[in-house]
Amino acid sequence: MNTEFEKILNYSKDHRYVIAIFQDPSGTDFWAGYVIDFNEEFFVMQHITKFGKKDGIIIEPMYKVRRIDRDDYCKCLQYIYDHNQELDEEQEILLDIPKDDNWMYSTLLRLKGETDYLIRIGIGNDTRFSGFVTEVSENDFILKCIGHDGLEEGNIYFMNEDINSFRINDLESRRRLMLYNYRRSFDFYDE
Repeated sequence: MNTEFEKILNYSKDHRYVIAIFQDPSGTDFWAGYVIDFNEEFFVMQHITKFGKKDGIIIEPMYKVRRIDRDDYCKCLQYIYDHNQELDEEQEILLDIPKDDNWMYSTLLRLKGETDYLIRIGIGNDTRFSGFVTEVSENDFILKCIGHDGLEEGNIYFMNEDINSFRINDLESRRRLMLYNYRRSFDFYDE
């Protein structure tokens, strides 16, 4: 067994340290979680979802381990795993939808400048963008987009009429906001 692999597997096991194990060294598919146990032939991993929840045990042969990462994704997943109870706490948001014809504008105006929660807007069938509403007019608005990994992805300008749904403070939005705030903290860079 490669000694560096053995070191990281032991560290993951001893500290519940989240790692990503790849079967293909150049691939994008991986298992994320922490090692429960391993030997020369097999490893046992507690799988962790992107929401920081335990999701079963993975038992695989060691020969499948071609690469192990401890990158920003793992660091963020570790943070979510360590704080997943906070992710479950949904703050109550009181939002009255206006009854007038321009309810979209009124709703966007209400959300403008809000940074305590993210909104996800739906465009078309399955396209969603998450972020903070920064500017609003009667015809269009600006969304400061926050990616799935909590990184700022820049501003996107939308026509109000193209929006077909809002999701406010849903689980995915809370996860992105948690990562966004974590990445902006000193803790992210000190670890």
